[in-house]
Amino acid sequence: MKIKLTFLIVVFATLLITTSAISQKKTNSNSIDFRPVYITVTTLHGVGGADIKEWKAVEQEYFDKVTSKIDLLVSHDVLISNISNDFSDIKVVNVFNSWDDIEKINDIRDDLVNKAWPDENMRKQFFEKQNSFYTNYHSDEIYTSTSFGYDVSSSAKKSQKKSFVYFVQTSTLADDSGAEKESYEYYKKYVDNIFRKNSLIKGYSAQRHLWGSDSRDFVEVFTLNSTEDIDKFMKKNKELLHKFVPNEDKRKEFIDIYSEGVESRSNAIYVNVPSLSK
Repeated sequence: MKIKLTFLIVVFATLLITTSAISQKKTNSNSIDFRPVYITVTTLHGVGGADIKEWKAVEQEYFDKVTSKIDLLVSHDVLISNISNDFSDIKVVNVFNSWDDIEKINDIRDDLVNKAWPDENMRKQFFEKQNSFYTNYHSDEIYTSTSFGYDVSSSAKKSQKKSFVYFVQTSTLADDSGAEKESYEYYKKYVDNIFRKNSLIKGYSAQRHLWGSDSRDFVEVFTLNSTEDIDKFMKKNKELLHKFVPNEDKRKEFIDIYSEGVESRSNAIYVNVPSLSK
C-alpha cells in the first residue's frame, strides 16, 4: 500500500517552508537556548480535473483519524500554490523536535491506520481513493530551522478562520565562503531591524538544507494574513531599511554585502488548508 500524502519517509527523516516551528527557551535577558527542529517537505502533484472538495474530504478524514493523533508531530500543514489555487503544486510540511521522533513515526502511523480502518478491504479502498488524486511523481526535502525565525503566535493560529498566505523565498547560497560569512552578519542585522519590526509578518521561518537536491538551499517563509499583504510587507521592509540605514550610499553598500552570499533567488506563494493544520 502506497500512501502519498502522509509522510513518505523511508530512509530519511524530516523548510520549510513551515511553516516554521522553533523551540527556544530564554535563559536570561541576553541569551537564548536554541534547539533546531527538523522539517520535512514533500511536494506532490494533483491530477488535473480532480474534484477539490472530494479531495479535501478524503484528506480531512485521514487527518482526523491519523495525523491529528500523532503527538510527536510539532506541526503539520498542507499548502497549495496560490496561483489560481494550482492543485498541481501541493506541499506537505511536517515538523519534528528530533530525528529520533521521525524514525518512530511510521510505526505510530501504521498503528493508527489499522485502528481507523480495521477491515483490510475498507482500508485498501480508502487509500486507493486517496492516491487517485495524485500523480506518481513526488519529491522530498529536509531542512533544519535556524535561530532567526519566529513562529506565528498561538492566539493567531487559534483565531484563524481563513488560510494564511506563505511567501516563500528560496535562495541558492554562493560558494564563496568569505562572501557568505560577511553576508551572513548583514543578514542577521536585516532580520533584527527589518523583519522583526514589520508587523505585517505574522511569522518568519529561516531553514537550512539538510537533505535533498541542492545543499546550498536556504529557505525563508513569511507568514501573512492575505495576498494583499505581500506588496504591503515588501514596501514596509523598504521603509524600515531606510530608517535603519538612512544614508543612501551606506544603504546601497549594506544591500550589496547582504546579497553577496546569495547566487540566486526564487519566490513562490502558498496558502494552507486550515482544517488540515496541526
